[in-house]
This record gives sequence, C-alpha cells and structure tokens, in this order.
Amino acid sequence: MKELVLIKLGGSVITDKSREFTSKENNILRLAKEIKGAQKVFKGKLIIGHGGGSFPHAPASKYQTKKGLINNKSLIGAGLVEDAARKLNMIVVGNFLSQNLPVFTFSPSSFLISDTLVCSKSYLDSLIKALEVGIIPIVYGDVVMDKSLGVTIFSTEKTLSVIAHKLNKDYKIRMIYVTNVNGVYDNKGKTIPLITNKNFNQIKTSILGSGGIDVTGGMLHKVEEALLLAKKYKIETLIINGEGSGNLQKAILGKKLIHTRII
Repeated sequence: MKELVLIKLGGSVITDKSREFTSKENNILRLAKEIKGAQKVFKGKLIIGHGGGSFPHAPASKYQTKKGLINNKSLIGAGLVEDAARKLNMIVVGNFLSQNLPVFTFSPSSFLISDTLVCSKSYLDSLIKALEVGIIPIVYGDVVMDKSLGVTIFSTEKTLSVIAHKLNKDYKIRMIYVTNVNGVYDNKGKTIPLITNKNFNQIKTSILGSGGIDVTGGMLHKVEEALLLAKKYKIETLIINGEGSGNLQKAILGKKLIHTRII
C-alpha cells in the first residue's frame, strides 16, 4: 500500500503571532527545502496543511466567525477571515513553488460543508486526482459553510482529519504536526515521548496547565484530533519542533529526533 504523509505546518512556525500579517518566510522556505530534500528518498505521497497564525486569527476573533452568523457584521467578517487565510496561503505556495515543489491549493471552503462544527459532506475527487498525478495538495484553516450556523471555521487539523478519513483505505497514512516546541511537555517541561488513549487522561493536565488553559496555544486540539485518528484508523501522529533545522525532513523519512508520538 502506498504511503501518504499529511503535514501540518503550525501558525507559530510560519508566522510571527505577535505581529499581524507577518510571515516567517525564512522558516517557510527552509521547510520547503526540507520537504524537497526528503522527496529524494521518500517515494510516498504528501499533503501539506498550514495554520493561519497572525493572519486570520485577528479578524476571526473580532467577528467571532467560528460561532457563525451571529450579528449584522458576521458576513463581512467571514469574508475578511477567508481573505486573510488566503493571503498567507499565497505566501506559502510561492515559497514552495520556488523550490520546484508541485504544490496546488485546495481551499477547504470549496470541498467541505459542516453542520454545527462537524463535517457534514466533503467533495475530494479533485484533490484525490491531483494526488494521483503527482501534485502535492495544500490545504489550510479556512471559513467553511455550515448548515446550522451559516458559516464557521474549520481548523487545519480538522481538515486533514477529514482527508485522512477519506483516503485511509487507499493509503498507509502518517501525520506530522510541525510546531514551535519539542512535542507535548509534561509538568516538568520535558517532552512526553508517547501518548495513547490509555494514558491521555493523566497527560491532559500537563497540556492544560494549572489554570485549566491550553498553555501551548492549540496543543490540546492537536492531541485530541490525533487520538481520534489513532482510535478510528490506527494513524500515527508525530508532534515535532519545526524551528529545528532538518527536523521535518527527519520526520518524513522516519529518522530519529525529539518528538511526541501519538498512537
């Protein structure tokens, strides 16, 4: 069975979250080069997703877009969030194309519809065909239409999970979350090497911190999505530090590095 690696480039790695609409192009270009380098050895397929970081998060927060059409400003808010997410996507795609990576964007708003934050339908024929002919599909966190809420936001993790669900029968799938930390940390700040559905309840307190807040800016969401993939489809997820040079290439090729493995 052909191998497929789904890669999520975190917003903290590819943008400066302290400054609106500021990308880290040096990181984006380096990660593109690592993927290009891995392809010299890795013969499987790739799908890349990326977070929004400092681009769509500000308008998404201002207009509370994830909650749907809640007031008379929600429609323009949805448009502003989508526009911001697409602007970052163009930067990512431009850098990847500069390395002769055959990437092609598939906006989740064009192939997903949700119902109260849960995927209701997906239309992946075009993405699947692109994968077959050698294109590397790129997706990202995006505004999608929602049957009950009108609109909402689907995270990159959720979008990649939908894709994994559709392609699981045809590919042996692995997931890599590229973050700005060395995986999930325990209460002493050390990387937890392995998380499973059996030990998650004990580890969850480390992710939330003493105040019950997700101190790593979305790590709990990543872990929960990864555990669902492990439980439903036996898909393995690695959480790695994308700030470290060569780490993504090592993860794609299955080489040793510091990480959290979720199975």
